[in-house]
Amino acid sequence: MIFACTQENLAQGLGLVGHIAGKNANLPILGNVLMKTDGGNLRLSTTNLEMAVSVLIRGRVEQPGEFTVPAKLLMEYVALLPNGKIELIVDGDALEIKTEGNTTKMKGMAAAEYPLLPKLATEEPYKLEAGALRQAISQVAFAVSSSDSRPELSGVSCYFHGLGGPNTLVMAATDSYRLSERVITLQGGNTKEQKCIVPARAIQEVARILSAYKDEMATPEEASWSMTDSQFVLTFGNVELVSRLIEGAFPDYRQIIPTQFRTAFTVTRGELQKAFKAASLFSKQGLFDVHVAVENGALKISSSDTGTGAHTTTIALAESVEPNKVTLNYRYVSDGLSAMGTDTVRFQMIDGMNPVVITPANGEGFQYIVMPIRQ
Repeated sequence: MIFACTQENLAQGLGLVGHIAGKNANLPILGNVLMKTDGGNLRLSTTNLEMAVSVLIRGRVEQPGEFTVPAKLLMEYVALLPNGKIELIVDGDALEIKTEGNTTKMKGMAAAEYPLLPKLATEEPYKLEAGALRQAISQVAFAVSSSDSRPELSGVSCYFHGLGGPNTLVMAATDSYRLSERVITLQGGNTKEQKCIVPARAIQEVARILSAYKDEMATPEEASWSMTDSQFVLTFGNVELVSRLIEGAFPDYRQIIPTQFRTAFTVTRGELQKAFKAASLFSKQGLFDVHVAVENGALKISSSDTGTGAHTTTIALAESVEPNKVTLNYRYVSDGLSAMGTDTVRFQMIDGMNPVVITPANGEGFQYIVMPIRQ
């Protein structure tokens, strides 16, 4: 194999696929990146057997072929090279990397030893606006459960054309203590109603891929999403990610989301974040409890601990609202407020025994539900 390209193209390609490769005692080659000529370009691929990412690098093929070398080593070395032409030459059991003033040989392994990468025969893909998908992932993925006891909660539920109505994708995640849901509009493509659960690491990798293009002029505006019963494929420009899906049924969470509230008010997000942050300093370790009370036209955020002391922040409300109170885990509330992305939020509650619903004041198809700490 002999292939020539620019340092910038190769570095960006390795940055897109390199995160998937990792050490594996039983299969050391999984730490390598597979380089294979594809038409007049070079395809870089990595896999951890649960997920695979590949990217097509533009350049010039002088001699077709394929080879694998350690992904992390190649990625770190290429990042140090100056801008300009890079030539990759396979020489026996090594890859020779030539640039102006630099020649390096890197030991590798034959491509024949690399695991077969899945190629899915899929239906017409769903089309998604890349920026909206990236934002939706950032607003739901943090709520995924880290426990292995319920595998169906260890990923993000994705429901096409169903839960949110036609031409929508509803993404949701929960760890049973809080739930985050975002609805985005589809840009076309497949009209079939389907749902799946995408593993947390795969959905985070999708977000990273959607953010990875350095050249805004070359950044694609749309991403394509295809799936079978057990796998899904996301295509974004020259990048393709294939991942397994989580088996099982995601909970019917909509039935626990309140639709009527006793107390609801709009408040500045930054002011609320600071109030919860201040109260968190005096909350009980392990419980992380912060008390929210509405009384006399004001919102009071407070906490107390015998070891550290007590604190209360009072925020005047512009609306006349019914008195109420609830105790919440400050970490859960802070995570949701950070994901809002708007200057003002709507805070809605029933009582101290029912979930609180926080949404952006402008709606925007995002809602965040926090279960109370019951006294």
